[in-house]
Amino acid sequence: MLNFPIPYPDELVYSVVARAGVHLGVSSSKELLYDVFGSRKVISTVDFPSYLSKLSSNYPVALGIDSLKLTYDHTLFPIYAPFIPEDRRLQCLRWMNDKSCGAVHLALGFAASRVRQPENLRYCSKCLQDQFEEYGEYFWARRWQITGAGCCLKHGCLLESQVLRRGYSRHQFYAATPKLCKKTVQKDAEENESFITKK
Repeated sequence: MLNFPIPYPDELVYSVVARAGVHLGVSSSKELLYDVFGSRKVISTVDFPSYLSKLSSNYPVALGIDSLKLTYDHTLFPIYAPFIPEDRRLQCLRWMNDKSCGAVHLALGFAASRVRQPENLRYCSKCLQDQFEEYGEYFWARRWQITGAGCCLKHGCLLESQVLRRGYSRHQFYAATPKLCKKTVQKDAEENESFITKK
């Protein structure tokens, strides 16, 4: 695909696909899925997306953006990978490279975790402004979606957007916009929140 967006530093794969829809003017979620992945059945997944080999094929080889780079630089997989056996880590990489059907969430223990997951995509209002000044658009940063890390180390507590992580439309990718990410005053992070986020 021509003119497919190159991921920004710390940007989620989910966000890259959403920006592709905006850049290409594709309003139909199914059409976007077909254009990007060659399938209309891909589920929009924030944390552990699959079909990364199809996604990486949208980039010229010279850029060096393959499925492994996307996995480690633009998903939440590196947060969980150190805590699983090597054979399971490799299997998860294979699933994320192709079709997962939710197997990665099960294999990493994410689905059974007692730690409450955020219901909405989160953002830092001031970081969004910084993104706009530097890149001319907003994007979903990976560090905002890490469970347990509830603050931005520079600007305070993260805010909840209007985008549900597991919404009604399982195939829709929502780009970060001022409409979905209201400019709101952020509370200062408490010391324990900053400590956990740093870790």
